[in-house]
Amino acid sequence: MAGAHGWRVRILQTSNLHHAGPSHRGPGAPRSYAPRDAEACPLTGLLRDHLDEFIAGCDDDQRPLPRFVDRQLRAITTCGDLTHGFVRLECTSCRGPRVVPFSCKVRLCPSCAGRRMNEQAAHLVDRVLPQVPYRQWVLTLPGELARVVAFDGELSTAVFGVFADELSRWQRERANDLGIADPQTGSLLEIQRFADGARLYPHAHAVVPDGVFVASSDGESAHFIRQDPPSDADVAHVVSRVEQRLTRVLARWRAGRHRDSAHDSEDTDILPVCAEVRPTEFVRLVSQHESEQGRPAPKKPLCARSPGGLELHAEVTIAAHDRKGLERLCRYLSRPPIPQDRLERRADGKYVLSLKRTWKGGVKAIVFEPLDLIARLAALVPAPYLALRRFHGVFAPHHTLRALIVPTPSADSPVPIAPMRPGRMSWGDLLMRVWTIDALKCPHCGGRMRVIAAIHDPDAITAILAAVHSERWVIPATGPPIDSPLAALAAA
Repeated sequence: MAGAHGWRVRILQTSNLHHAGPSHRGPGAPRSYAPRDAEACPLTGLLRDHLDEFIAGCDDDQRPLPRFVDRQLRAITTCGDLTHGFVRLECTSCRGPRVVPFSCKVRLCPSCAGRRMNEQAAHLVDRVLPQVPYRQWVLTLPGELARVVAFDGELSTAVFGVFADELSRWQRERANDLGIADPQTGSLLEIQRFADGARLYPHAHAVVPDGVFVASSDGESAHFIRQDPPSDADVAHVVSRVEQRLTRVLARWRAGRHRDSAHDSEDTDILPVCAEVRPTEFVRLVSQHESEQGRPAPKKPLCARSPGGLELHAEVTIAAHDRKGLERLCRYLSRPPIPQDRLERRADGKYVLSLKRTWKGGVKAIVFEPLDLIARLAALVPAPYLALRRFHGVFAPHHTLRALIVPTPSADSPVPIAPMRPGRMSWGDLLMRVWTIDALKCPHCGGRMRVIAAIHDPDAITAILAAVHSERWVIPATGPPIDSPLAALAAA
C-alpha cells in the first residue's frame, strides 16, 4: 500500500458543524476541506483528564452515575481519534490514501451534534415542512417545574403535549370563526434541555404554520389558508389556557407520584445534584456591572407571562419563500448545548464558557472547575429513547394529509438533497450543502475518493496508521534547483 507512492496524506474527520453555516453553494468552485483537530477540543481534553475522577467521586458519595450518562461521556473521548478506528478511502485516479476516523454520535459532542443539527434541518426543509409561512412559539417553564420535567420523561411528554395541543386548538377556533370547515393544523415541537451557560433548563420550541390546511372534497389535495398574525392578547390567551390544563396535569402527576414507592429513592439520584452545580467565577464586562443594576427589562412584543410563571413568546416568523431562513431556524432548534468555540481551558486548569448573550450585571462568561463542568454536562444527557423532536397534526407520520402537503425537492437542485427517511445524508453531501466543501475530492490530483474499508481491528489500525504517517508518504517541498538564480534570490 505504502511502497511506491509519496502522497502527503490529509487526515479527515467528521466536520465540526455546530455553526449555522451557509445553506447554499457560494460563487466559484467548492472549497477544500480543513479538518478540525480533535486533540485540541477542550471538551474532549476535559473528559479524558477528569472523567474517571468524577465517576470515582460519585461512587464514593454512594450516588453512582447512571450507566447511560457514563457511556455518552466516555464516547466523546474517542470521537475523531484514529486509534479507535476509521474508514479508509482511496483516490480512483492516483490511489492517494485518506483515513476518516469514526465519530461518537453523542448529543453533547459539539462535532456530532453539529452534524445531526445540519442533517435534520436539511431533512425538515426538503421532506417535511411545506412552503408556507411559519411562526416560532417558545414556551418556558418556571424553575421548579423545569427541574422536575428534566428528569421525568412521561411528565415532559404531557407538559409539552399540552402546549402543542393548545396551539392547535387556538388555530382551529380562529378558522372556525371564519367559517372554514374541518381545518387541520400541524406543528414541529423541539424540546431543548439546556439554556445559555450549559444550564439544565428544558423548554419547548414549536414551529407552526401561520394558518390551517384544508383538504379538497375528493381528498386528493389540500390547500393552505393563511391566518392573521396573533396579537398580544392572543398570546396571553394561549398561555393562560396552557396553565389551566397544566394545573390538572400536575395534580394527577402528584397523586400518582405519592402512590409510586419507587420515588422513595430519589435522594440517591446524582443528576439533580449535578444540575445545581454553580460556576466558581463570573467574567464581567468593565463598567457594565453597575449600569445594569435595577434597570427594568423592556417589554417584548408578542410575549406573555402567566401568573404561574409560564412564559410564551411568538415574535419570530419565517416567510413562505425564505427556505434558507427556515433551515437556519431548524438548525437553531437542535443546536449542541456547548459550541466548541465557546469553551476554552485557562492556564490555571479551569474552564471558561463564553455566553451567547450578556447576562445581568455584565456577565459575559462563566468559569468552572473541571469536575463541576463535567457535573453540568452529566445533567444535560437525555435519558435513552427520549424523543426530543415531536411531530403534531398534519406533520405526524400517519396523518392523512401529510402525503399531500410535504414538499417534493427538485431533481435539478443546486445543493445536495436530503433523502427520504430512513435514509440519511452522506458525510460528503452534508459538507457540500452546508459549507460548500467537496470532501471527496482528492487533494493530490482532483480525482474522486472511494471507500475501501472500515477498520476496527487494533493491529490493522496500528499498521495502517504507521504506513500512512511514514516519511515515504510525505511529498518533499518543491522549489527551484539549488544552483539557479531563483534559489539564490529566495535565500536572500
